[in-house]
Amino acid sequence: MEELKSREIPTGMENPADSFIFNIGLADVIRLTMFGTLISVSRFVFQMPIGVPGHTSVYWMGLLMLGKGLIPKFGAGTIMGIVSGILAIVFGLGKEGPLMAFKCIIPGVLLDILAFLFFNKLESIWVGVIIGALISWSKLLTSIVLGIILDIPMVFLAMGFGYATLLHVVFGAAGGVLAAVLIKRLKPRLSASWQN
Repeated sequence: MEELKSREIPTGMENPADSFIFNIGLADVIRLTMFGTLISVSRFVFQMPIGVPGHTSVYWMGLLMLGKGLIPKFGAGTIMGIVSGILAIVFGLGKEGPLMAFKCIIPGVLLDILAFLFFNKLESIWVGVIIGALISWSKLLTSIVLGIILDIPMVFLAMGFGYATLLHVVFGAAGGVLAAVLIKRLKPRLSASWQN
């Protein structure tokens, strides 16, 4: 009878919630969905028409990195990017239509790659600065590519690509610093209760 049970259930799948998406458990996917929702809601609520490109990267990249830092599994950034991209379309946060999702997904995928390269040390201020700046810059590049494909006028580029790049990098780095500080404070407190 035991042999029959062992044949019916594949190895590692005794509890399907342990490997829900990208080998991330169901509980962590729900937490990542929460972070993805926070990213879109914060962009919807705190978007200010101040004419400074990239200012949303402070909280956008900060929340993205915070979620990845608290749930340091490969694919976490991608899940948050997909969720925030879908919600950005629902909220109508861009002129790109359904392609708007790429502005959220690309930074999430890049975050997964960079976090892996930096050994998931997102609690380090310097790692936070570097990764925050790079994922914010990837959002800018994605916006430019989508603008060219869809022939959308990009007002922020009228100020100059260098200026827009500098602001995206600075605001993204600031978001990375905030995330690093929060990860350092929250991770020890949440690790015990968030264990699989």
